[in-house]
Amino acid sequence: MQVRKQESKKFGTTFDKDVSDNNMNNVKDEFKDKRRIREGFERSREGEPVHNNSKRLPQEEESGRTKGGSRNVAATMFLRGYEDANREKLEDRLTQWAKESDCLFTLKEIEQEFGEDIFTQIQKNTNGDSPSPGREAIVYRYDDGLLLKVVRYNVFSKNVLEFLDNRIALNNFLFTGTTYELVGICLRGKAGNFSFVLKQPHIKGTKPSQGDIEKEMVGNRGFTKIDETAYKKGDYVIEDLHTGNWIKGYNGKMYCIDPAPKLNYSRKYNPI
Repeated sequence: MQVRKQESKKFGTTFDKDVSDNNMNNVKDEFKDKRRIREGFERSREGEPVHNNSKRLPQEEESGRTKGGSRNVAATMFLRGYEDANREKLEDRLTQWAKESDCLFTLKEIEQEFGEDIFTQIQKNTNGDSPSPGREAIVYRYDDGLLLKVVRYNVFSKNVLEFLDNRIALNNFLFTGTTYELVGICLRGKAGNFSFVLKQPHIKGTKPSQGDIEKEMVGNRGFTKIDETAYKKGDYVIEDLHTGNWIKGYNGKMYCIDPAPKLNYSRKYNPI
């Protein structure tokens, strides 16, 4: 058996590995696949030109879709002509887009690249119960400044287009400090559990009080309080604003990390 030096592009290190001539191709395929995973995430980095032709929202609000990256715009445009399709048809259409764009990931691939999700690590360190596999979001550390989130759309959105409109475009327009960037699509589990793979700034800080949230939303942003976790203003209603979805940064600013915004009932979405 011939011993050859194998270089891991993932970690930038070199190590000894026993490799025979017969299985050399298998080793090459293994490293190629790992590079595909990482490169799949890296291709959505800032700097890639974004041309947003969507008319789904007014131009000012569409800026939030553009901030979600070129894949976010491309995913939306791929649904043009399918605005009235049912949920399953929209999922199938977006899965087709992800395959063609080489950004359809499995949860296993993501875990191989980024390790255990943050909440599982916390639970293990505190000897608590493992988090439910059916939870809305699974969160990983992408790097020191970014988080990677695998988010099930159907908790607050009736279909994938509504998620792209509300949870990404409107979120990015309303909360500019915690914008989402679309990386790709992930099918979680045997039943599919269609999920969006997103990157978001990793905000460091502390958990605010309910009073802090009310001061931010009413005092600073001019919203009217509906109940403890929901506020409205003009065209917008924002839900799920509990303390677990906010961070009070060490700079004193308030950051909303997982809101559920939507248009008020009197506003309608335009065709894409």
